[in-house]
Amino acid sequence: MPSFLAIASFAFLMSVLPGPVNLLTLHSGLKFGTRRTLSFVTGATLGFSALLCLIGLGVTSLPSEENWLLDGMTWLGAALIVWLALPLFSAKPPNDLKNQTPPSFWQGALLQWLNPKAWGACLAALSLFNLRADSWDLAFVVLLWTCLCFVGVGIWAPFGTSLRSILHTPRRMQLFGRVMGTILLSLVAVFLIQWARA
Repeated sequence: MPSFLAIASFAFLMSVLPGPVNLLTLHSGLKFGTRRTLSFVTGATLGFSALLCLIGLGVTSLPSEENWLLDGMTWLGAALIVWLALPLFSAKPPNDLKNQTPPSFWQGALLQWLNPKAWGACLAALSLFNLRADSWDLAFVVLLWTCLCFVGVGIWAPFGTSLRSILHTPRRMQLFGRVMGTILLSLVAVFLIQWARA
């Protein structure tokens, strides 16, 4: 069994670092509050855990001629992130959200499956800690990562909520939304450049 501290540190660090899911959690926390963002956080957490488990069990051990499937998932992931990022450019203040809803449980889960950062974290963990499907190590890491992922992603929601006192004007809210949208679109560009070079 790999070091508990090493696994926990790696899992939390990978969960809390900025990425598409965390930036959307931050923005949802700002607009809708922590409680209404928890569904998205839960979906993202369980989606990641399922992805880690299935990769660990060897579901993605595809022959080389099946690379089109992984390529397709890369493009779907990029499209999903763009689709979630575009509304940020027309961000409205928190008191003007009657016809808007926070990102959903299923959007969080699906985003993890199409998120290059999540795939990279899973593959790195399996390699670094030599996790095998025929041992209890994989089950332990999945359970541990589920808890730490919920905290690591979830912490961005109250952080977003706390920004309301700073971003209380429509102009500041719009500027913040555009910054978040630009960062997300930049991440998509980076992912696609890395994919093209691979």
